[in-house]
Amino acid sequence: MKTVLIVNAGIRAQGKSGKLNEEMTRLAREAFEAAGVKTLLTDLNNEWTLEEEIEKILAADLILVQTPIWAMSTPRHYTRWQDEVLTHPKICGTDGRTRTDPDKKYGSGGFLTSKHYWLSTTWNAPKKALDEPGEFFDARGIEEVLLPLHKQFAYMGMKPFLPTFAVRDVYKNPTVEADLLRWQATLKEAVKKLA
Repeated sequence: MKTVLIVNAGIRAQGKSGKLNEEMTRLAREAFEAAGVKTLLTDLNNEWTLEEEIEKILAADLILVQTPIWAMSTPRHYTRWQDEVLTHPKICGTDGRTRTDPDKKYGSGGFLTSKHYWLSTTWNAPKKALDEPGEFFDARGIEEVLLPLHKQFAYMGMKPFLPTFAVRDVYKNPTVEADLLRWQATLKEAVKKLA
């Protein structure tokens, strides 16, 4: 049986309720469980322990991170989780280089090579802010803007499962109903791929 760990990084701070990320987490959990996938959950608004999180990662075939993009990165509680959990020697590995083999490259020492990760994100930024020249992110696109998150998982030896999912422009031009339908359709694709 496959196992998925869903990490909900939706933040409840500064008047934000985290409800969209919470709903996306709920829909993901329901989709995976309905397909017979064992589903583990970490809600970063609640207390967690390092030992339990390490065990969840070791048990998971797929880690789904559901996060808002907050101050051009992830919320502080995800950053803390990443700093404490994803860098732990039981799951992180080494940088890969050795003094005896100069051909080994930096970032090649991760040992979680049979595992995958998937990012699902919510943004205040509209799509054009990420994709068009002259806009805020100057056409870098979502995957390049999120490169530090991708590289942390790559350092651990993990591979991306599907392209990053994004709900954009959630404050000024929300289309939440359509976005959640799109999320459910993407989850169906994810369930098939995981099987």
